[in-house]
Amino acid sequence: MIKQYIKSFNDFPVKGVVFKDTASLCSSPGFELVNDSFYSQLLKYMPCDKIIGIDARGFPFASVFAYRTRHPLVLARKTGKLPGATISQEFELEYGSATIEIQADAISKGDRVIIFDDLLATGGTMNAVIDLTERAGAEVIAVACAIDLTYLPGGDSIRKRDIPIYSTVEY
Repeated sequence: MIKQYIKSFNDFPVKGVVFKDTASLCSSPGFELVNDSFYSQLLKYMPCDKIIGIDARGFPFASVFAYRTRHPLVLARKTGKLPGATISQEFELEYGSATIEIQADAISKGDRVIIFDDLLATGGTMNAVIDLTERAGAEVIAVACAIDLTYLPGGDSIRKRDIPIYSTVEY
């Protein structure tokens, strides 16, 4: 049912990539369906201390979950977008490389966190945020994404870390 709200674009952002557009999902009734699913499925991982949203398409999903569960929201942003002291992690994407950052004081040692993104593909971004979280001394208790591209290795790389993954749609 949710798949009907997700548009696909061939050869974006580079030739050979089929881009699954969660912006179309967010501007449709599918947004409510995804967030209701996250809420009902992820409550089993409570209690937690923080919710992390990955820049930028993970923000809407993380924000709704943080609001509904009354947990603080931490933003994992592309490099240079956060003020103050940050910790960063470089990583590879399926079509390039990037750096992700979290404010140095946003996560505390011993925090239990759930990380949200819109889509799980090669796992580069999600694993970089997991690395940042663990470097801060926190524990990732689950990751969530609206879409899991199961034909790519992202999910496997996270499961090898013994971290549960929840997604609402798989391709």
